[in-house]
Amino acid sequence: MLDIQGGLRVATTPVPTPQVTSAGVAAAVEPTAPAPKVTPVPRADIKVDTERLRNDLNEAIGRLNQMMKDGGRGLNFMMDEKLGRPIVTVVNQETGEVVRQIPNDVIVKLGHSIEDLKGVLHSSMI
Repeated sequence: MLDIQGGLRVATTPVPTPQVTSAGVAAAVEPTAPAPKVTPVPRADIKVDTERLRNDLNEAIGRLNQMMKDGGRGLNFMMDEKLGRPIVTVVNQETGEVVRQIPNDVIVKLGHSIEDLKGVLHSSMI
């Protein structure tokens, strides 16, 4: 509704006034919409048989080593249990000496030392 006062039109409809909350912030008085419902996402129940995977890996490494031996190649594959990483060695077939190791022996020993240190630190923190 409009009212004319001194040639000006003035709105006479009530305007919502802001209310000051306890935090000191002005909030307009309006009906709030209900919060949307949030449905939780169920967690995936993944079961892994690590023993079976380890056995399969060891079996595959054994077959690969046999193939290399049958083919006259001087490659040997193995898993370092402490590091959980594969190690490949190149062996001279005639002398039996290790020509090369990947990763090299220094890195493997360093990894073992770090794993030992992690065990000591973990034990001392408990």
